[in-house]
Amino acid sequence: MMEKYLGNFAEDSTVYCWWNTFDATGGSITRATNGTITVYKDDSTSGSTAGITDNEDFNSVTGVHLCEIDLSADEFYAPGHDYAVVLSGAAIDGETVNAVVGTFSIENRHGDVAAKMLTNKAVQDKATGVIEYYDNDEETVILTHTPADAESEITRNAS
Repeated sequence: MMEKYLGNFAEDSTVYCWWNTFDATGGSITRATNGTITVYKDDSTSGSTAGITDNEDFNSVTGVHLCEIDLSADEFYAPGHDYAVVLSGAAIDGETVNAVVGTFSIENRHGDVAAKMLTNKAVQDKATGVIEYYDNDEETVILTHTPADAESEITRNAS
């Protein structure tokens, strides 16, 4: 089983984590014991099972599994963090298996700030020229630009 990065998700969305199980010869096999799927935040040793649906042998296809994680199910799932989806205590082909089946993040990549600046509310003070860019809540300022005029150019300094 190889862990994969599932993506950077919006708050309160659903994460779909597909994974497979194989026997010693490489053939698809179902889990004799399902084990437990737990999500861990950042480097914490305590995880959560809130909002997790484990679909073993999805659509009756042996060895193909779908873990669905409802990020709105618990405050544990919060923006600005990385998460690992961990299977523990499963029995597969007579062996105990513990594995990271996927990783994801919630609004925790640099591109998020740029996207918010382009799509969210921005207000410019006409007197000072200062531009404030707001978060999704339209109240929290995530970036302020302060223009400085020179003879041939205008410089915008982020703060």
